[in-house]
Amino acid sequence: MNKELLERYIIGETNEVENIMIQGWLEEDANNKEEYIKMKKMWDSLPKPLDVPDVNIDKAWADFKIVRDKRAAEAAVIPPKKTSVIQWSWWLAASILVFCAVGFYVFDQSHREEMFVSSMEQVRQDSLPDGSVVTLNKNTELAYSSRWTNKNRNVALKRGEVFFQVHKDKKHPFVIETGKTKITVLGTSFNVRRTSDATEVIVATGLVKVGYANKEVFLRPQQMITIRDSDTIKVGKEPVKDQFYKYYVDRVFDFENTPLQRVVELLNQAYAYKIIIDHPADQKLLLTAKFEQNSLTEILKVISSTFGLKVNVKDREIHLTR
Repeated sequence: MNKELLERYIIGETNEVENIMIQGWLEEDANNKEEYIKMKKMWDSLPKPLDVPDVNIDKAWADFKIVRDKRAAEAAVIPPKKTSVIQWSWWLAASILVFCAVGFYVFDQSHREEMFVSSMEQVRQDSLPDGSVVTLNKNTELAYSSRWTNKNRNVALKRGEVFFQVHKDKKHPFVIETGKTKITVLGTSFNVRRTSDATEVIVATGLVKVGYANKEVFLRPQQMITIRDSDTIKVGKEPVKDQFYKYYVDRVFDFENTPLQRVVELLNQAYAYKIIIDHPADQKLLLTAKFEQNSLTEILKVISSTFGLKVNVKDREIHLTR
């Protein structure tokens, strides 16, 4: 086993696939586990880096003012011919300070024109100025104007996936722009997922209007549509096949006689890994299990023990095999 990989595992910097690989290695042989324990003990015995102390900005500013006032008092007793030079120095310092403050204000305001709500490796829930609630899946970015008003409820989905719970306001529609698609609602809940060249919309409650290429499609609860940026003809809406699209909102997978192939599709999407079922016949196996905020490792252990499958990791691919 690679030493560097084990070190990253000890400090918690490995990903799900690497965790599965290392845990399998530990279970293979008692010597492997003994080697890991020795390495962990050695790592734990190393001196820890010192914490960097926080800077007390208020105290620093107070100290500066004390020094400033003291120097100003000293300047008062300096002969007249030198006073103008010292005063000029203070005026110069004050001018520079004011210039920096104004520059920072202008810079700050220019960068507040567009406000961002984003998530990295964690699901995030937040609210917009009108009270609408948004749940962002991992690696998602949403933007809206800093001049947001009730008359202009516009947002832009830059990337990723968001579940919207829009505050109802009949006079002011809520508009989402993503790719070449515009989604308009009054007050409802729905899911929008943006890929590199397409937009998927799934409606949970209410009525949603999807516009693209001078065309409009209206979606009602349990209906969905996928619009590609290249689509110019009318695209048909479809019924929602299950409720798993909200897995990241509820953080629950409630499988009931769900084909293993569908389970794998959802896990690949949720955990951003490529899981492959090696034998086609196993794709039809039916899984009944409920997972609440479980890791991918825990879920795969349940699947493998339920169906007697093995979990093999090959080049960042996870294979379910026999």
